[in-house]
Amino acid sequence: MPDGITVEIDQDTDFEPDAVVNRGARLSPDAIAATNPVIVVEVLSPATQAIDVGDKLAEYFRVPAIQHYLVVRARRREVIHHRRAGTDLTTQVITDGPIRLDPPGIVVEVAEFYPDDT
Repeated sequence: MPDGITVEIDQDTDFEPDAVVNRGARLSPDAIAATNPVIVVEVLSPATQAIDVGDKLAEYFRVPAIQHYLVVRARRREVIHHRRAGTDLTTQVITDGPIRLDPPGIVVEVAEFYPDDT
């Protein structure tokens, strides 16, 4: 799901990530919130960097359904993959090759985030 869908953290907190993969039944075209977000993606910008790598990291993982939080750097080829591993979180910085997102069983190449990069 592209930009524009909300991820609700709690009654008072929600975020609008750059992309969301929602698990389960297809949402209606007029849906405003992901009901079962499993992957959340934020693209860093200078204005939002501190919030995306700090506050949002902790907040997103308060949602039990979220298994992966990808932070994509716009200024250099780098994806930070935060992943739920039981009760822990693991973090990988990936600059090339595949990123395995399981669940739900998706593999995406870093190059796919940087289509104009040669």
